[in-house]
Amino acid sequence: MTDTSESNFLFLAESSRREVLSTLRPIGKDDSDLDNLTELALSIFNVDGARLSLVDSDQSHVLSFCGLVGNIDIWTLEAHSIAASEPCFVVPDASGDVRFAETSAVVQAPRIRFLAIAPIHVANERVGTLSILSLKPHSEFTHEQQQKLIQLARLAGSLMELKRNSRLDETAVKKLHLEEDRNAMALEVGNVGSWVWDLKTGIFTGNKMAYSMLGLSEDSPVTGEDVFRAMHPDDFPMMKSSITRALAHDQDYAGEFRAASSGQWLLGRGRIFERDESGRPTVAVGVNINITATKNAAEKTRLLLRELNHRVKNTLAMLQSLARQTLNRTADPAEFMEAFSGRLRAISEAHTLLSDREWSGINLIDLITRQVEPYAIYDAGQMVLVGEDVILPPDHALGLGIALHELATNAAKHGAFSVAGGQVRISWEIEQGLDGSRVIIHWIEAGGPPVATPATRGLGERLIERSLDKVISSSVRLSYSESGMEAIISMPIKDNSVPEFL
Repeated sequence: MTDTSESNFLFLAESSRREVLSTLRPIGKDDSDLDNLTELALSIFNVDGARLSLVDSDQSHVLSFCGLVGNIDIWTLEAHSIAASEPCFVVPDASGDVRFAETSAVVQAPRIRFLAIAPIHVANERVGTLSILSLKPHSEFTHEQQQKLIQLARLAGSLMELKRNSRLDETAVKKLHLEEDRNAMALEVGNVGSWVWDLKTGIFTGNKMAYSMLGLSEDSPVTGEDVFRAMHPDDFPMMKSSITRALAHDQDYAGEFRAASSGQWLLGRGRIFERDESGRPTVAVGVNINITATKNAAEKTRLLLRELNHRVKNTLAMLQSLARQTLNRTADPAEFMEAFSGRLRAISEAHTLLSDREWSGINLIDLITRQVEPYAIYDAGQMVLVGEDVILPPDHALGLGIALHELATNAAKHGAFSVAGGQVRISWEIEQGLDGSRVIIHWIEAGGPPVATPATRGLGERLIERSLDKVISSSVRLSYSESGMEAIISMPIKDNSVPEFL
């Protein structure tokens, strides 16, 4: 290829041409239409070969050929014809043309001599060529023959453009279907049902999730009235009124309702999508979103807040009673603060455990460990627990927490925890009765100082005995054997507490 011809090929790098070429390359593989066209060119012009090629900036891509010219490299000749201005590029004898005499296909086998090449246009771009070639020079290639080759090249361009557009349309449809599948999957994963409501016919269509949410079958036509009947009867009037009002005032609608079949809460949102010539709505589109989890969470929060308000009232009453009783028994302010602070900590520990478990109850072992273990100051082995764990209702746990605190502080001051060799054994068992299950807790001290029944009942003893007053059918019995203090606590496991602190 000469320097002069190279300057003519700069247009081959244009981006628009490259883009068209990229969409044409898949065409031609086993394409009988293009093969018929090259065979027709071969028979019309009685030459040794005919081929149809896409011409890139550095090589040719053969789409169809017949005769002896399929795999030979004539890119220089084809590219020159695209760069040239004439509609048909003719070389009577390439071996005598200084532009092409050194081209490999001319110098070496098959030693091309004659060629006529017409450019092929697709999408207003010169993208290829229809070439006829002969191994012998042709002294004449008439104007009529050139016009026939140009017409065949135009036919090839039209055929290739049709095939290209068909492939592009097919690709676009595939992309559209893929996008629809992605959107459908995204809606399904997000628990969203999408729907379209034809207001003229009343027909309701949606994705699988939309039918599933409403308990409807997609195997038969569904109408708007079917959708309304699929709503919970208590929610239907409000929803129908909301939708009717939105349609009348040209507004989006939003409403919450339950599906009659499952009881699931759904959030429905929709808007007008199409109107007729007079402005009346004809098509509405929207979504239904499953908000059952959100509704349940809100209800749970509401119940927890109500429970918390109830517990706070009870706790304040409990604190008021503790403060009054402690003050009545303790004249010294410092002694009062010490005694009252300890009881506050006992209540605080129980509250912390309950809050961590959203006031659903406390494990008995956790409660005993929190209230008693800190007072076993000499050795953790001073406290022995025997029994299978059990869940205590909130009021039971608060009352028992105070009792355990008083027993532990008494043991630390006067009983088994006050000496290194002392030990407190806490055991419990579950008893079944006519009125339900009960837990019986035994507190037994041993190894501490000798114990005698006190002449007067102290505040600690009163608090222990009254700690479970608010828990119906509960009891606390204290005894003072010589080996150490003993307590038996009995309470029902079921939460049957009264609403106020006694």
